Amino acid sequence: MRGGAVFTNNIKLARIAESYRDWGRDCYCHTGMNNTCGKRFGWKLGKLPEGYDHKFIYSHIGYNLKMTDMQAALGLSQLKKLDKFVSKRIENFHILNELMKKKGLDKYFILPKKSYKSEPSWFGYMVTLRKDSNLNRKDIINFLEDNKIITRLLFAGNLTKQPAFEEIDFRVIGDLENTDLIMNNTFWVGIYPGLDTNHLEYISDKFLEAVNK
Repeated sequence: MRGGAVFTNNIKLARIAESYRDWGRDCYCHTGMNNTCGKRFGWKLGKLPEGYDHKFIYSHIGYNLKMTDMQAALGLSQLKKLDKFVSKRIENFHILNELMKKKGLDKYFILPKKSYKSEPSWFGYMVTLRKDSNLNRKDIINFLEDNKIITRLLFAGNLTKQPAFEEIDFRVIGDLENTDLIMNNTFWVGIYPGLDTNHLEYISDKFLEAVNK
């Protein structure tokens, strides 16, 4: 289903091959799994901050080798449901956003908003801890995860801090202040179409519990 195959009886070679397939990702969790290593938020690699989500640490430059004709065919069939998916994501975003504001969580988080003249189909619900909140992202996401709310970082954060870039020459313009803020303070929760108002109410309740703790 991935457009090719590699066979090996060596676990190290298997993990190297899978990592190159998946953008150079350091994590070796299988799809749908979390925390196989038992210390997902306990790593200190490269110049990333300690506790950076291991699922989004990249130890070398890899590829995205995933789409096949069969998957493309399935994708085309899903286009028939696209309008429903988009409207439900927009609806879920607005419901969760209003719940977060109603419970005063915009005091602690920078909440997402669409850009001028746009109407996005929201990938997820992204929040950023305010600098003056005195809250720790690791504590917040661990609490949410413990309560069955899956979180994701904004992918690679500051790419220059990823271990994959340690031996690569590059230049940086500016101090990357906002990039570092995202790296340290930003994360997502889901708003996929299968969620309903009860789920979103639960998510906002757990956010409130997290900041109160």
